[in-house]
Amino acid sequence: MSEGKKEILLGDCLELMKDIPNGSIDMILCDLPYGTTACKWDTIIPFDKLWEQYERIIKPNSAIILFGQEPFSSFLRVSNIKKYKYDWKWDKIIPTNFLNAKRQPMRIFEDIIVFNSNYYYPIMTKREKPISGYATRSYTNSDINLDKEKRIYNEKYPTNKIEIKKLKITEHPTQKPVELMEYLIKTYSNEGDLILDNCAGSGTTAIACLNTNRQFIVMEKEQKYYDIILKRVGDFNKNFEPQTLFGNEM
Repeated sequence: MSEGKKEILLGDCLELMKDIPNGSIDMILCDLPYGTTACKWDTIIPFDKLWEQYERIIKPNSAIILFGQEPFSSFLRVSNIKKYKYDWKWDKIIPTNFLNAKRQPMRIFEDIIVFNSNYYYPIMTKREKPISGYATRSYTNSDINLDKEKRIYNEKYPTNKIEIKKLKITEHPTQKPVELMEYLIKTYSNEGDLILDNCAGSGTTAIACLNTNRQFIVMEKEQKYYDIILKRVGDFNKNFEPQTLFGNEM
C-alpha cells in the first residue's frame, strides 16, 4: 500500500470522531453493535449522536455502509430515513442460530444497509453463458440511424445478494470476512480514499483497506480487540506504527 493515513484508535468512537475534520471521510464502513447479546461490547450506540458525527465528517454523497440484523436493521433504517438508499443481503452460506432451530428458521442472511451514497462502482462478474442482444446505434449531427446492432454480453451486473462464506474461526464474535469488506470498499470508493470504521472489532476493515490500497481510520473501545487489530495490521506490515488522529496535518 502507498503511504497514507493508517490510524488505529482506542476509545469511545463518539468522542474520537469529534477530532475528525468536517467532510474529510470518503466512506464509512461499520458493523455496529446490534444490542442482541449481553456482551459488554454489544451496546447500541445512540443513533442521534452517531448520525451527528457521521453526517458532519462524511464527504457529500459518499457512502455510509452499515451492517444490521432484525430488529436492529429496521431501527437503523428509520433512524435516518432521508439518507437511506437500499439494502444488500449477505448470504453467509453457513447458517447460524442453531440453538433456536426447532423454534424458528436458522439464519443465513445479514443486512448491509446503504445510506447517503450517490457513488456506485458495480463489480461485474462473468456469465456462465454469454447472451446476445440488440442495441440501437448512436447518431451524429442530423442523421439519425435507428438500426440495431447485435452485441454479445459476457458480464453481468451484481444483484443485491453477496455470497461469501462466513468465517468458522474468528477473533471477534461478529468478525466479517476480509473478502466481504473488500467487495464493499471497491464498490463504494476509489484507491487512496480514506475509510472510517468506528467499531472495528478485530480490524478486518483495516486489513481490507491495506489489500485495496485505501487509507483508513479504525476505532475500537475494547483493549482486547484493539490489541488484536495492532497485531493483525503489524503482521501485514512489519513497519506499521500507530498514528495520532490527524495531528496537525489537516
